[in-house]
Amino acid sequence: MGRYSIKRYKTKRRTKDLDLIFDDLSSQEKIQKLKNQPIDETLPGLGQYYCIECAKYYENQLSLDRHTKSKVHKRRAKQLKVKPYTNLEAEAASGVNMLKFMESVEKFKQLEQYKKEHHEEFNELISQKKPELDVILGIKDDNETNDNGENVDAMIDE
Repeated sequence: MGRYSIKRYKTKRRTKDLDLIFDDLSSQEKIQKLKNQPIDETLPGLGQYYCIECAKYYENQLSLDRHTKSKVHKRRAKQLKVKPYTNLEAEAASGVNMLKFMESVEKFKQLEQYKKEHHEEFNELISQKKPELDVILGIKDDNETNDNGENVDAMIDE
């Protein structure tokens, strides 16, 4: 047995496939559900900072913002603009399940029309930002002040 006889899979950084992510981006309810997940201690950032396009969790809003500006995220977002290839299309190409394929094409056209009409709402939901974890957990007020009466958030932004 050599070291190449056993197939090794790289699963450390494996995320959802494009077709599953494409389904997540299909409706506003699904996007809203993914962006506003319940607090989960097993996930980074308690599951509050999630990139839908890449299906990854981040520690805080700053790292999520940096990720959205990266090449990896932009490449994934570009890939999601095109509808992923499905088994139904392969079957239709061979002449099987043509009626079911035509129904799915009509459904896809309606979905794309709806997305075009509500493009701004979809983008607003996807780019929704959250406050720090302390504010989410209720440990710190959103407009907390220090001993001098100055706004701590304003000092951090400077």
